[in-house]
Amino acid sequence: MKTILVLFAAVTVGCASSQDIGKDKYYHFAAGATTAVVANEMELPKVASSFAAGFAKETYDYIRNGQFDAKDLVATTLGGIVVNYIIKLTKKKKNVEINKEVSKGRLGTIME
Repeated sequence: MKTILVLFAAVTVGCASSQDIGKDKYYHFAAGATTAVVANEMELPKVASSFAAGFAKETYDYIRNGQFDAKDLVATTLGGIVVNYIIKLTKKKKNVEINKEVSKGRLGTIME
């Protein structure tokens, strides 16, 4: 699993360095990631929340300036997708550790 994350990071950095991505896209990515974290804490769908936040922002931009930037929407949603993947990996790792403890007979005070 670590190999997949390292490969993902290498490809992402390679693609980012080969293309001129404006600062704005990084802000949208961070906003999508932040929205996903907050949605996770509130037990809401993470990726859908990031998409909704990006769509709302781009709709606001369209009403104000007459411009809807689909790339900004993609960047915001991508931030949510990445955080969703990281949260799934983290939860899976915690579940595996808990299952190992249970199989060793270390159930703690809950089962005693």
